[in-house]
Amino acid sequence: MCLGSVNVILTPEEVLFRGLVLVGFEPKRQKSVQHKKNLSRFRMHFSSDPSVYSVLLIKLQETKNEKANLSFDSEVDPRIHKIGVDGMLKYFFMSIYFLACYPTEEQAEGLFGCSDRTWRNWVWEIVEKIALLKPEIIVWPKKWNNPDNPEDPESATIFIITVDGTHCRIEEPTHEAFSENTKYYSHKFKSAAYDYEVALSIFEDRCVWVAGPYPAGTPDITIFRHKLKAKILESREASGVMHRAIGDKGYRGERGVLSIVSSADTDAVRKFKARVLSRQEVFNSRLKCFDVLEDCFRHTGLPGHKGPARNREVTGSEVKHQFCFDSCAVICQVSQSIVRLFYPPT
Repeated sequence: MCLGSVNVILTPEEVLFRGLVLVGFEPKRQKSVQHKKNLSRFRMHFSSDPSVYSVLLIKLQETKNEKANLSFDSEVDPRIHKIGVDGMLKYFFMSIYFLACYPTEEQAEGLFGCSDRTWRNWVWEIVEKIALLKPEIIVWPKKWNNPDNPEDPESATIFIITVDGTHCRIEEPTHEAFSENTKYYSHKFKSAAYDYEVALSIFEDRCVWVAGPYPAGTPDITIFRHKLKAKILESREASGVMHRAIGDKGYRGERGVLSIVSSADTDAVRKFKARVLSRQEVFNSRLKCFDVLEDCFRHTGLPGHKGPARNREVTGSEVKHQFCFDSCAVICQVSQSIVRLFYPPT
């Protein structure tokens, strides 16, 4: 076998069964209730449907990115000889549980019967692998033609994405002189947080952009100008169409490339903008179904990694949180590719 080979495939039913067994629902209890009840149990512990993780497991094996590849072949990963395929699958489900429920190491030790070191090492390894799928899963389209008529260049759309920032709470970063670091202050939580920039395609069920983390005190428009603005301008140059994004009132100041809700909008345009911005909020809320993003992030330090290069010091907490956020974004996008979450705005 070679890198990119798929040798372990679990059906959604097998994912459901294995996942529930791992968190304490033995086969007898699963058989004693309806399928709908077991699905509800699974979602409470893993924050998405079994079909999503069935696909994710395949994508982790298919990828040619060596750092992202989760191999179940002993010739590729010698550790399989020691822990076996079942052991590797257990660590995969443990990692998803970590993202979904964000337990402490002590809680995980009791639930999964492993040491804190084993939990810590395997969870962070697999979370990082899922995060490294982002370039393959969250992709900026080469063309922005209307999906109803994709081959007609005249049907290219002007409004292509919605963009919004979402804050995730963190423990208060240290400051040389003060007890609080104001650049991380989140007006949403009244405490320290990271900010991530998320963009969705308007006419497709697709997340096309995730950037961060940034200190929550950074204005949304400043983050937009950092990279996403240039991305839109590149698309304009490639298509010859004056593509624009849609954002909320936090994005004032870039009228040429970004449209916000305005009193000058017609009723139809106002309704259109409200609907697409609502879609954006729905996606952001789905990200927060993962407790690792919803709860206050308590992890620090991850030696051997470098964070996003933005000409400033990057902390270990940022690197770990970015792995978690990117992993959750990948899972949410895989979910969108399976079950339609939105319908094209009209």
